[in-house]
Amino acid sequence: MDAQGVIESYVNDVARRLPRAKRNDVAFELRALLTDELRARAESEGRDPDLELAMDMVRAFGRPNRTAARYHEPFAIIEPSDTWSFLVAALAGGTLISLLAAVIDPQTRYEQPQPVNAGFLGWLGLLVVGFGVKNLVLRYRPEAFGWKPRPVKDSDVASRAADAGVALLWLALAVLYIWPGWVVNTLTGGRVEAKTLAYSENFMSPLRMPWLVGLVVAVIGLQLLVAAQRRWGPGTRWARIALHASVAVQLGWHASYGNIFQDPQTDVHLTRVFATVSALIWTMAAIELYREYIRVRPAPGPRPTPEEGLAI
Repeated sequence: MDAQGVIESYVNDVARRLPRAKRNDVAFELRALLTDELRARAESEGRDPDLELAMDMVRAFGRPNRTAARYHEPFAIIEPSDTWSFLVAALAGGTLISLLAAVIDPQTRYEQPQPVNAGFLGWLGLLVVGFGVKNLVLRYRPEAFGWKPRPVKDSDVASRAADAGVALLWLALAVLYIWPGWVVNTLTGGRVEAKTLAYSENFMSPLRMPWLVGLVVAVIGLQLLVAAQRRWGPGTRWARIALHASVAVQLGWHASYGNIFQDPQTDVHLTRVFATVSALIWTMAAIELYREYIRVRPAPGPRPTPEEGLAI
């Protein structure tokens, strides 16, 4: 193969990646451009336009698929700008599917991973189709899915009433967790006997039941601290994420290891409740972690006036 053959091969590989209406015109233009470029290089180096010089030229010009993209933007099922959104959606969906599997059958979810795997692969397929449809619509209607401004709020501001309310909710859950029989018996007016909700001896061991109490107390203390300070800081935000994840792990461990209640029927039904609460708290911790990751904090400095901002 000679130098002209290299150019013809390169032009053909570029043109075949383009729409039919553009192929011939682009091929004609690109052939002339490369031929002139090769002649100029040969003259500047004082040599014949040989095979080696032609290969160096087309390699510097770029791979054929990238050169074709300069003439016509190719259709992409997932655009590079969508990569982060796709990854977040894939991980969030996979995590939710795993948590739902844990809620449905908390005792055997590790023994039967096939439904979870099938669900995750199905979710990935739906995401690919969804992103592909979105990008196909944008290809013909660029104005679709237009960006709209939203007010940016200070997410670190804490409400005393809201955080105190959250602390009271955690306290109520702690009381229900420590004395389930007494609480349910009192709330139902004695229609549900307290012994029905008696914990098993294994669950009452020091390594199981008491640990969660300590974690919930720490969560309550954190909420009250933030309510007093009226603001979340980096330390308290990360402490909240760590505590919520720890509570979720502890509840998930309760649901998947050993009996919780003495009564077999109660244990079967309420184990799913433990798994459900674990899944909800895991979801909450994951959302908090994601928000921490995407947090935007501009460098400190004077804020521009509206006139200055418009001038910029």
